[in-house]
Amino acid sequence: MRAERRGDLGSQGASGSLLIIGGAEDRCCGAGLLERFVELSGGDEARIVLVTAATGIPEQVHADYERVFRKLGVDRAKELRLRGRADADSDSAALMLTDATGVFVCGGDQSRLRTLVGSRTNDIMLERLGTGLVVAGTSAGATAMGAAMILGGEGPEVSAAAVRTGPGLGLAPKVLIDMHFGERGRLPRLLSAVATDPDQLGVGIDENTAILVEGNSFQVLGSGVATVADAEHATVVHPAGDCDPITLFDVRLHLLPAGCVFDIAGRTPAIGPAHDRY
Repeated sequence: MRAERRGDLGSQGASGSLLIIGGAEDRCCGAGLLERFVELSGGDEARIVLVTAATGIPEQVHADYERVFRKLGVDRAKELRLRGRADADSDSAALMLTDATGVFVCGGDQSRLRTLVGSRTNDIMLERLGTGLVVAGTSAGATAMGAAMILGGEGPEVSAAAVRTGPGLGLAPKVLIDMHFGERGRLPRLLSAVATDPDQLGVGIDENTAILVEGNSFQVLGSGVATVADAEHATVVHPAGDCDPITLFDVRLHLLPAGCVFDIAGRTPAIGPAHDRY
């Protein structure tokens, strides 16, 4: 049953949106990306649930976002504190998520989000995405959106050892997200990930930048760039050792600033009708 719900976001009946943020989004009053999330979630009628599972300082993170959302006119922003799998499977979590118009998955350490994968919380988010729920994720919360999420890895080389991945929430099943992308020089890590799994479309998102996924396409918002790495038709030769460099020919690379759009199904970029930053 779960596998049936992990289709394209643009499959028949799907009407929700994903706002996937590369981290360090502007949290000032009127800040573009968070303001767009509020608008998508219903404006001053929005009922927002903050998932703070990734952070080690949930009280502070909750207070910070609640303050921003209140300035943006939202009076109903509640924290969903998930300390483990039992919480993620609980009736109280289900009740909060069922009532929400928007869910915001906060940043921190994405390894902490593994407890959500396959949980009741995960199932409800998948189901409600098909009926209009808006889900946003920033930093660690962003990389968790795909069927696989990047758990770690650094270094200048493109190799199997340069990236660690694990199962994600499956809300954007065709893409693999990396965050803080340009600022932390993570192109080798993203190329390592798509070389290991060429069926996945790699998307690296800069800070204060987002992709808004609706149907089978996304639009780039914010002040930076979304980098798309497509190895679907590339030649990949894996060496004997995980630390040795991967041979990678004909990988396609796209740099998409605000206003650009990308057809996920067709794997084709385009300049949108207007350069809309937010």
